[in-house]
Amino acid sequence: MSAKTSPASVAVIAYNGGAALFSCVRSLRELSPLGTRILVVDNGSRDGSVDGLAGEFADLEILRLQSNRGFAGGANVALDRLSADAKHRRGGVVGVINQDCVVARGWLEPLVEVLADRSVGVVGARLLADDGVTLEHAGGWVQANGLTLHIGHGVRSESAFRRRADVEYVSGAVLLLRSDVWEAYGPFDEGYFPAYFEEVEFCMRLREAGLRVVYVPESRVVHHTALSSGGPQSPVYLRRYHGSRMRFAARRLLCDPRSCRTFLASELRWLSRLHDRRHLREVFGAYRRLPAELREAKLQRTRTEAS
Repeated sequence: MSAKTSPASVAVIAYNGGAALFSCVRSLRELSPLGTRILVVDNGSRDGSVDGLAGEFADLEILRLQSNRGFAGGANVALDRLSADAKHRRGGVVGVINQDCVVARGWLEPLVEVLADRSVGVVGARLLADDGVTLEHAGGWVQANGLTLHIGHGVRSESAFRRRADVEYVSGAVLLLRSDVWEAYGPFDEGYFPAYFEEVEFCMRLREAGLRVVYVPESRVVHHTALSSGGPQSPVYLRRYHGSRMRFAARRLLCDPRSCRTFLASELRWLSRLHDRRHLREVFGAYRRLPAELREAKLQRTRTEAS
């Protein structure tokens, strides 16, 4: 791709990113095709990291928000701006990437290639753990109780999951789509604050519209998982994850008596195997959020049916 023809614009969603944010932006600038637009959307950081970026990269495009709007809020601002600027380029590719990601050479081209197929709505990368070998995410799927599973998680094999595949969702850590798809089916639901499940619900929306969600293994990205919340087993992560799961369940899995029974049976089976008291505490804490989410979801459906 040349500087004149590159169809891709990507935004880093930043919040108190520290050294990880620098690593992410450096990798994007060094290893993306010429002409790729890179935008940093800062969610009201207070650690000085974005000021440091501006000092190191004088030409870096930075959009500063006054407060933390979460991943969905920051991504909505980013994708709205990038899509609006891409209108004159039919099929222009836009996307978001987490501040805790470091891309490998050749990461972008295969994603753009797959999106040239108009049946594809959104694409995601092969996400690797810190060691650059262990697989973290080769696409994902959603269980009946809303628990998300990363395909291939923990597999240490370069040859595993090497084929492109249609999946239920791809991680918001690296998510790209055409600008026309965003304009038709965006935005992300900002109620998933500060993070988790906004990309799952968005991918479900696209699949319901008949568009494909595709995992692209040629795109390799190292993802330093959940740095902002202390890791995937920390109380902060579990609290946020299960809180957002309850919002997702209220909107997508508890819409009628039959789906409620399916959800409950799946949840009880999962709880019977969960013996970590710290994890259980966060799960039961999240249940307190469910009544309010059900009321809001019902109100939203009523408004939609009336419009």
